[in-house]
Amino acid sequence: MHSNKAIYVVLLLTAILGIKFCESNLLTQATLNSQEWQDYKTKYSKTYSTSNPETYALFYYNYNKKLIASYNTLADRGQRTYRLAINQFSDMRLIHFNALFPKTTQPTTNSATQAPTASAAGTSFNPIDDLGFTIEVEDQGTVCNGGWAYATAKSIELFAANEMATTTPTPLSAQNLIDCAGSGTGCSKQVSQTAFDYLVLYGQPLYSKAEYPNNNLLSTQGMCLPPTTATGTPINLAAYASITDGDDATMMRYVFNGFPVVIEFDPTSFDFMQYSSGIFDPPKTYGGSHYMTVIGYGTDTTTNLDYWLVLNSFGTTWGESGYIRIKRDSTKPLAKSALFPTALGA
Repeated sequence: MHSNKAIYVVLLLTAILGIKFCESNLLTQATLNSQEWQDYKTKYSKTYSTSNPETYALFYYNYNKKLIASYNTLADRGQRTYRLAINQFSDMRLIHFNALFPKTTQPTTNSATQAPTASAAGTSFNPIDDLGFTIEVEDQGTVCNGGWAYATAKSIELFAANEMATTTPTPLSAQNLIDCAGSGTGCSKQVSQTAFDYLVLYGQPLYSKAEYPNNNLLSTQGMCLPPTTATGTPINLAAYASITDGDDATMMRYVFNGFPVVIEFDPTSFDFMQYSSGIFDPPKTYGGSHYMTVIGYGTDTTTNLDYWLVLNSFGTTWGESGYIRIKRDSTKPLAKSALFPTALGA
């Protein structure tokens, strides 16, 4: 009996000392990297409520920094096709990043209509290089899971530019969709179809970002407050179409013909969280939902890998100036919950 009690005391003391060592190690790293840490906070506008959460944020920053360096060593040796880098998510654990993107459930029915006829896809397409488009990359921030709204707004924005024969699209408001179409879950588990249905079924206009500013500091959706006096002409959407899950060939055909496609994507991996450049080959994930816009495709001249050109809403400091090139692989089709605008309204 006494022997067991002594063992218990030793184990308890060991656990306490381990916790104290961990805390001490965190504080030591905070001292060692103070200038680097200040630069990081400034670059990404980071603030913390007290010193305790900041200390842990710094710990994860240092931990992630080591993982990134280790991964990039493999990329340097040609054993990986993409690279990672520090970004706005580097001060959080992967589990916390994943929690921002819970798995969403698609509605059982939709209002998609027959897609228009589209010509065969060419070998590559990039609206920036091929058509001279100037596309503004949006930043949804780190507190609201609003990718569904950003991707929808961007797909309609680029489609409208194609229809109006302009290469300088007017940025449309994701906040308009988050607040007005979010149905109470605009920052948590909403889907792009809800945004498309809001615009098409209810005939609601989509305002420009200038008229209905985005606010990526809000952790919950705000009040639906469209401008009382619009200075510009809002976009009205008359119809949208869907693509069967896994049908990448159809998605390629429509993307080539100027129809940006919104897709559901699982972002829950360290590699996606810290992606910086190269051809992304999706690794094992934990099961989550994020929405992005497929705007093109091509073949990488360095690796000879085929890829999709996808516009994200993590700002220009993430990925390749806000974009990610995802490997085109028949065993890992990208088309999932795929929707795209097909006709503007009056």
